[in-house]
Amino acid sequence: MSMVKMTRVCALLACLSAVATAQPNPHDPPSGFVGVHADGVPWQAHPSIRGVEIAILVGKSSEAGPLIVRVKLPPNAQVMPHTHPEARTYTVLSGDWKVGFGEKYDAAALLTYSAGSMYRLPAKVAHFQAAGSSGAIVQIESIGPTSTDFIDPAHDPRKRAAR
Repeated sequence: MSMVKMTRVCALLACLSAVATAQPNPHDPPSGFVGVHADGVPWQAHPSIRGVEIAILVGKSSEAGPLIVRVKLPPNAQVMPHTHPEARTYTVLSGDWKVGFGEKYDAAALLTYSAGSMYRLPAKVAHFQAAGSSGAIVQIESIGPTSTDFIDPAHDPRKRAAR
């Protein structure tokens, strides 16, 4: 084989090799994929509510875009009446999670959702919540930015923590 033909063959093989390696592996996750294994959930103490842990899995609460948060509450924890500016979907991962509606906490009005259950809460609806006797882990999905606005500012744990 002549030197010119050999050079062309080598160049062709190099091009084919480059094309083959530039193709994404069909088994690799696509760009933008986010996955968190159960043993890799980044739990941290809630900054203002003692005994509560939180893990932000997707997004930031202060930014526009998808937001997925997990909250781990101790047994019988109560969350006083509040609202959120956006709709939220709650999925109960473990324990019992309870929700009631209105501007006054009323334990008799709580609806119980056990592990595997979910509910969708519309934006700006006053509600209150509680964990069951074994605590609860709840996943909350929404679109940020978000906030929690307590009906009675005295119930806001961020304000109590600042004192």
